[in-house]
Amino acid sequence: MHKSPRESAEVANPCAQKSRRAPQKFNVCQYSAFPFDSFATAALEEHRGTKAMIAASEPHEFIPFGRQFSRGQSDRTGQPASQQGETAGIDLDLPITALREVNISDASQKEFWHISQNRKTDGKDLDYDEEIYIKGTAVVWSRGCQSQARLVQKSYQLDSPIIEAEWVTFRLQDTKGDPLEERTHQTGDAVPSICITQAAVLNVFTEGGDQFTASLPFQVSHSWSMDQGLLLERSVSNQEITSPKRESECLPTLFSLQHPLDEPAPVICKTGGVGSTKIGFMTDYSQQVIFTTSDPSLVVTFDSAMGLHTVWLLRYAAAEEICVASKILDLNTTAANHAQTPRHSYSSGTLAGLSTSAQSRLSLSSLSPSASPYRGLPSRIASPLVFSRPQSPALSVMAALSRTQSPATSALYSPASSMISPARSTWSPGGMSMTSFLNTTCGEVMEPLAPDFCLEHCWTEPVISNREGILGKATRVFLTTDICQQRYLCYLLQHRHQLKCVKFGRSNDQSHLIFGTISILMVKDAVPLQSLDMMVVLDLSNSLVLYTGLVKIGKVHVSGILPSLSSSLPRPSTPLDSPAPLTSSRPSSSAQVIMDEVVMLSPVPGFLGDSGAKLQESACSDEFSFHPGGTSSSGPTRHIIGLRDPVANRFTVELTGETMLRMSIPEVTSSPVVQMCLNALKYVLPRDMAMQLVTRWYNTHNAPGGPGSQSEGLVFAKCLLGMMGYNIEKLAVFQQQDIDSPASPAVATKKHKTSGLDEDWDYLLGSTYHRLACPTLLEPLCGAQPHALSASGDMNQAKIDTGAALFTHIPAVVFALHLIYEELKLTRFHADSAQDLATILYQVASDLKWTAYVDYYYRGHPDLHQVVRQQVSQMSPELYAQMQQPACFTSTPPSMARWLYGSLRGLPQEPYPCIDDICTTSYKIMMLYSLYLSQDISKMWNPKTSFRRLSAAGQPAKLSDARVQLDDFIRSHVDLNSAERTVLFMTTIGFTLRDLEALQLGVALPLCEAIYRCRENPPSSWPEAAYVLMKRQDLSAQARLPRDKKRRHMESSADKESKQEDDGMGHLDQELLRLRFPDDLRVQEVRRLLQSSKPARIALVQKPEVSDHEFIEEQEMRLLVVSQRTMALSIGRGMFTLCTSHPVVTEMLPIPKLNLSGRAPPRNNTISFLHIDVPTNMSSWPSFHNGVAAGLKIAPGCSQIDSTWIVYNRPAGSELTNEHAGFLMALGLNRHLSSLSTLNVHDYLCKGHEMTSVGLLLGLAAAKRGTMDVATTKMLSIHISALLPPTSTELDIPHLVQVAAVMGIGLVYQGTAHRHIAEVLLGEIGRPPGPELENCTDRESYSLAAGLSLGMVMLGHGSNAVGLSDLNMADQLYHYMAGGYKNQPSGANKEKFKSPCYQIKEGDQVNIDVTSPGATLALGLMFFQTANRAVAQWLTAPDTQILLDFVKPDFLLLRTLSKGLVMWNEIEPNSDWIQNNVPEIVKKYAFKRNITAQEDMDIDIDLQKMSQAECNILAGACMAMGLRFAGSANNSAFQCLLHYAQRFSSLASQTISELAGKSTIDTCQNAVLLSVALVMAGTGNLEVLRFARKLHFSLSNDTSYGNHMATHMAIGLLFLGGGRYTLSTAPASIAVLICSLYPQFPVNSNDNRYHLQALRHLYVLAAEPRLILPRDVDIGKPCYAPLEIVYKETPWYEEHTVRMLAPCIIPELKHLKQISVVGPRYLTVTLDTGKNLTAIEAIFRADGTLYVKQRAGHLSYAEDPKGYKSLLAQTFTHDASYQQSMDSEVIRSFTSDLAILGFSRHFCQRVDGGDESSMESLLASLLYECVTKEKPWILQSLIEVHQVINSLVGRPDTHTLWQIKLLLAYYNHAHHRIEVGGCGHTQAKGLLLSAEMGVKMKCRVENYLDAWLTDNQAQLMAYLSQGTLPETNESCRQLAKFLVYHDIPSPLQLSGIPLQVCDSLPRLHAALKDFNLPVSALMKLVTILQTAR
Repeated sequence: MHKSPRESAEVANPCAQKSRRAPQKFNVCQYSAFPFDSFATAALEEHRGTKAMIAASEPHEFIPFGRQFSRGQSDRTGQPASQQGETAGIDLDLPITALREVNISDASQKEFWHISQNRKTDGKDLDYDEEIYIKGTAVVWSRGCQSQARLVQKSYQLDSPIIEAEWVTFRLQDTKGDPLEERTHQTGDAVPSICITQAAVLNVFTEGGDQFTASLPFQVSHSWSMDQGLLLERSVSNQEITSPKRESECLPTLFSLQHPLDEPAPVICKTGGVGSTKIGFMTDYSQQVIFTTSDPSLVVTFDSAMGLHTVWLLRYAAAEEICVASKILDLNTTAANHAQTPRHSYSSGTLAGLSTSAQSRLSLSSLSPSASPYRGLPSRIASPLVFSRPQSPALSVMAALSRTQSPATSALYSPASSMISPARSTWSPGGMSMTSFLNTTCGEVMEPLAPDFCLEHCWTEPVISNREGILGKATRVFLTTDICQQRYLCYLLQHRHQLKCVKFGRSNDQSHLIFGTISILMVKDAVPLQSLDMMVVLDLSNSLVLYTGLVKIGKVHVSGILPSLSSSLPRPSTPLDSPAPLTSSRPSSSAQVIMDEVVMLSPVPGFLGDSGAKLQESACSDEFSFHPGGTSSSGPTRHIIGLRDPVANRFTVELTGETMLRMSIPEVTSSPVVQMCLNALKYVLPRDMAMQLVTRWYNTHNAPGGPGSQSEGLVFAKCLLGMMGYNIEKLAVFQQQDIDSPASPAVATKKHKTSGLDEDWDYLLGSTYHRLACPTLLEPLCGAQPHALSASGDMNQAKIDTGAALFTHIPAVVFALHLIYEELKLTRFHADSAQDLATILYQVASDLKWTAYVDYYYRGHPDLHQVVRQQVSQMSPELYAQMQQPACFTSTPPSMARWLYGSLRGLPQEPYPCIDDICTTSYKIMMLYSLYLSQDISKMWNPKTSFRRLSAAGQPAKLSDARVQLDDFIRSHVDLNSAERTVLFMTTIGFTLRDLEALQLGVALPLCEAIYRCRENPPSSWPEAAYVLMKRQDLSAQARLPRDKKRRHMESSADKESKQEDDGMGHLDQELLRLRFPDDLRVQEVRRLLQSSKPARIALVQKPEVSDHEFIEEQEMRLLVVSQRTMALSIGRGMFTLCTSHPVVTEMLPIPKLNLSGRAPPRNNTISFLHIDVPTNMSSWPSFHNGVAAGLKIAPGCSQIDSTWIVYNRPAGSELTNEHAGFLMALGLNRHLSSLSTLNVHDYLCKGHEMTSVGLLLGLAAAKRGTMDVATTKMLSIHISALLPPTSTELDIPHLVQVAAVMGIGLVYQGTAHRHIAEVLLGEIGRPPGPELENCTDRESYSLAAGLSLGMVMLGHGSNAVGLSDLNMADQLYHYMAGGYKNQPSGANKEKFKSPCYQIKEGDQVNIDVTSPGATLALGLMFFQTANRAVAQWLTAPDTQILLDFVKPDFLLLRTLSKGLVMWNEIEPNSDWIQNNVPEIVKKYAFKRNITAQEDMDIDIDLQKMSQAECNILAGACMAMGLRFAGSANNSAFQCLLHYAQRFSSLASQTISELAGKSTIDTCQNAVLLSVALVMAGTGNLEVLRFARKLHFSLSNDTSYGNHMATHMAIGLLFLGGGRYTLSTAPASIAVLICSLYPQFPVNSNDNRYHLQALRHLYVLAAEPRLILPRDVDIGKPCYAPLEIVYKETPWYEEHTVRMLAPCIIPELKHLKQISVVGPRYLTVTLDTGKNLTAIEAIFRADGTLYVKQRAGHLSYAEDPKGYKSLLAQTFTHDASYQQSMDSEVIRSFTSDLAILGFSRHFCQRVDGGDESSMESLLASLLYECVTKEKPWILQSLIEVHQVINSLVGRPDTHTLWQIKLLLAYYNHAHHRIEVGGCGHTQAKGLLLSAEMGVKMKCRVENYLDAWLTDNQAQLMAYLSQGTLPETNESCRQLAKFLVYHDIPSPLQLSGIPLQVCDSLPRLHAALKDFNLPVSALMKLVTILQTAR
């Protein structure tokens, strides 16, 4: 953004519309006393006043919209806004009445504004202004145009005066990496913002809605926008300037800010050259920033003492520069001072007024003695200094807003380091690879002081003798570019009326900027017009003048502003010479002052032949001062006093009387063809010639009144030929066009004279008026008239003007225009423009006697020969020597069509010349054809043989970007075939479908063939643009998914129902569930089973002997039994609805009611617990689970779930509820609780609500899983006494909260093997009961939690964890598991537990009833998947009666499970593996097997123990298998586990089950049921559902709450996440699944003795979405599609393929190699898990959406389940006999594309007879072919092929014939070569253009040409032998077509070949072998030659 003191930001566009009015007639002095003086004056004024001026647009009065808005708000409200705020939303449709009220009532307040062009980057080409208006304390941001609506976007009211408000783009920097790592460019995401700067506060409002308020550590005098953020200029007090200071006490004045939350960093300045570089901070108080810009990143400063301007390059500071600039003292004292004295201990000096934290950051000084760029000046030395003013406010509220840093590094920083930005949070000397000097220096750099940017000195203006001090400060600085792309830095010295311009540019190696000398323009004001590469200046006579660089284009004519003659006298013209160089060694008087006459164009019309070699100006300069609205003799006049607000081609004019007008300057051209020609000519012409050409054209095109009815191309042609020296009136090519447009002005010849007055007389003598009215009057005065020719004069007298500007460059101009002509011929939209250009080229080529070019243009446009054949050339042969022949010229005209034709035929081609950045289409086509047609990619591209790059005039040669792209592309894509290479490279160079459609048919169709060959099954790793090019909308939509931030939220038709009856499941995606389970009502059944919001139905029949009271009690007892089930439903519902809802942030999350009442039919009487006793707080934990289930509905990724919304859901009143506690835990499990602010967390914990504490601790720990987050660790440690210091105060923490905290520690440190945490948790497993009541109740759950937590911390590390071997962890865990003597407490517990417990007497043995479960699972998790045989042996079930007596049977379940975890890879999905875990003795005696009745009495075996042991071992093995195959739907595992589930179910109904006990059977049955549900998670398997439903309805008094919980958890797992989710088998997932599915379930709803109920929800951490949901990309709806899954090879099975019907759950990606959409109905989509992992993960995040595209000839599976309708379509596909009788109904079976159906309906209806019938048949056959062959997108091209054939006869040119030739060459030659070269694609679908159509096309053309040849052989022979062309136009056309089609050489090429003797085919072939003619052409020639003889 360009800024200056007068105009701080570049301003926007009031969209003024361009308009031209008729020129005004001005009163000027009389030039003669002739009778016709009035006519002469009028003609001269018409010529001078109009033609020499540029017509601006209609001016509009301009008033800043912010001012209007503020006044309107003030009128309506009468009072200012009372609080800081903003209007809502950035919306162009926002009504003003909805905006926040802002009132600016103080007229004395400072007012300023900035305007910029549309800053939106949404891809829409909108042209409107953005205005920031500032007055006092208010800011108004608006958008719109002067001529359209303007709307306020936001308004801000602050509490203190505003220094600056501007647009700033901050960047989110990467917080990783070394802060000293050198950066050369911007990184991170851009954050467009409005930055409002006050004296000590910065307010930043981003476009995304974020707001930052940051206090600054110093007073700010000004702020400047830069490309990387904000530049802050510190305010310097007078006392600071006047008081003497040492260099070390000086403070910096310039700081940078890359993000609002960063600390301001001082800016380094670097001065000097090689060998004398000086680095320091910007400390010079006299240096003031006056301008910044982004491209390039420059800063301009002004030295108020020296009166000089300096230019600096702003860049990222290098590591060495940071270290050198940050050194404080010399090397000898640095280390000592650093070790002895704290850095923040300064107490006096400059830093005394700052806080100690501020001093620590500000107390650095520069190493260099001087930072001034004027090191050669002895008058003063600028001292580098460092930071801030003493009275700056204390730093800042940014600390609270600062991003979190790791506490592990906090000790490395000063007390202020808590505010450190993460961008520099790793400031450490240890990681730098520098010299010891730099290491020492870097070690001292305090982090906030680390500089980010460096100002590198570029240029300082020379010292002048008369220093003006502050008066010499520029009032405006800007960058401008001239039309030849030379850049200038301009700064305006308004008091001297000087605009100083310095040309600059980059060096050849692009490493630095080079500045030239100063040129001075005498002006009052100036502004740049960026889009025009021009600038508008206000000259000394108050006239608006247009410049490009230093060249004056013309004066600006503004409609409605009348000019009057200035009193200034005419000044002599100044030649266009370079100003004398102004260097520091020359006095300022030597600077050449360029007056406004310099390089002024002649006022003669721009298209006249100007004979001057330089731009001239009349000596009698027409200086006009502008007065708006005319002048009055009595009233005062208003003058232009200034210019401002330039944007694009618009600017504002300031007038006296505080009036402003907004206007625009016209563009250089509105024609893209003219623009291409200008660019090409600027490329080949010298810069001064190019400047003359463009300025002449600009004056001609944009003169007031306009060019009349002539086209822009015609005016350009006349202007160009006039500058070549042609007499335009005598050219036949223009005479017919002038007759056709009589309104065009007649143009006379203008001879070159040195005097402007002579030129004016020449104009009058050659005018139409002179020829018509006064032909004889001037003869005696002027004598013989070489100037004025009669209108009826002979054309032969016209001669070219050799003094014209472009005369010597005519060959270069013609050759450049020829390349543009070839470029235009490639596209179908520029055919007419190509013909117009060919007219000019034919004329000039004829004059130059370029025979080959003349013949080439004749063959392309035969009618041109008749236009110019009678005209005598204006150019004589002796003039040819005066022209400069360009080096790029070729005698044979370059032809892109011929180059393509030869390439398609495989013939060697001459290098084709190209102009960089101009012949872009030609260059791209050549590269694409070379890629497609080459067989060997390593040899395919040789730049010397493929193309020849034309070097620009005066510019260094360089490789084009496309050439570099091609080289890189070839090297990186060697493995692709030719078609794939071509398509992929098209996207690399930005070639789009629109570009392809713009190409001519013959050029585009071969490229379409390449696309067609890749379309069926393209590589899966290509970019989105490639799929768009291939018309694969499904793949392009899929490629957008990873970056698509807007998730697709499924709306359900059940939402309305959920409002009426909220059971927590009404939001499910019914569309998906219907697709997944279409054949039954299982989903509705699951919803009925899991709902808990309705009263239970208590259907009991009252027996006669039962009283009413007893019956009521009986009903309530029944209700109590049913309530046990109802209370257990919530966990299952949470699984069912997991991550299926996107809440509305303006509403509270609804939590379904937990209804424990009942209804008794038939009267539906309400039943509640009124007559029986129920357990206290029976519904506490069920309510908690209900809240968790409600919270788990929220899907991850909902960005609007923040701390405010979480607190908003807090229940009303001061009391917290159990539902809200569960809601908090659910948010943590879904990773939303991280956004809860620390203050709110503290508030929750201070309430002391036990459930809330449990939910919050577990939720936060789950959200921070595996991160070792310090804040979370501290919070958890408060609740764990073992993690607190020994001397800390003991807190009364509830036991359940302690259990949750211990479990949370394991989650936070999961997989880290953190020594301290592991050691503490190991001790907590065996924590003894305390002396008082500590750890005396529910000790089992605490020990289990400690064991599980330890297992998580040590997950999979085994005994290999670094630094833990001395803990003997495995041995200690075995000790806890197997028992033995207690170890003495150590560490913090030694004193605490030295006294025995008064409540529990345990003795000296380990209480394994407490410690064994936790230790067993800890061993299994610690050695997970390690296959440690020793540990596995520990966990193996005992195989003798004695050993079994030492192990509780229920512990065998855990041991078997843990053994399975250790030997993870040995688990097999069969019964044999399960049985192998059972000892032989158990198998033998369990349930009295192999025992007779007699043996039963005598055997010494505990049969009950054996039976219980077998049940538990089998359950443990089943659970291990279920975990091993969780979420896999492995059929073998499923069948095996289902068998054991049914076995336990049948066992429970047998009497033999009493040996094991019902509780054991129930526990094992629950474990096995959950195991089978694990395997089938997300599949909705019916068999498991039936089994679970049976248990659901088994209501009895001995069915516990835990049994119901296990049953409904199994149901929830089957339908996890509404069918979208399943389970992962990653180690971390297995750990949380064990915590969640721990097989010991609670007896009642308050039971937490063995396992904390809240842990049942940790399964969420193991759930992952793996649904694939096909979605038809055309209609946007889900559908069925067959998938092919390829499994990777593993030790257990080989690579194999499985077919599935999506939507479905797919296996884990780690097992898969490839996922493909296959089958006949949809196009193939292939996703490789190696290459497309990101895309597959994006599919899962986007609700499983996989876009598919339906093939033609098929309907979806929903419309045609069996394929019968599609089968009917297939019969048509293979039988072409039906194509003539198709109608819309038949087409409907092929496709549902509305465009195809509409085409069929409108153009393929049957018509009887006539041409329409044949056309209908043709279109029907083409449509049939396109639809059935899966190429409907090529229909337009096929129709065009037939149009080309049919139009061959009537076309006057041969353009269509070339398209036919290219098509035939491709299908007859190139296509076969591509196939042989190994394109690698099957040809089942054939080609886009069928072979039949190719034969038809060839026959039609040859028959037509042969028919002509039969009667015209003599004309052809005359052409070949003598070059004679026929007389008639029709004969010329037919001859040209024959020559083009058969590639007949030109007569010039045949001149050396004796055709008379070539009377046989062999002789003719030998004679013409160099021309590579086809055999057919040779045979035609032989026939003609034989006939001629």
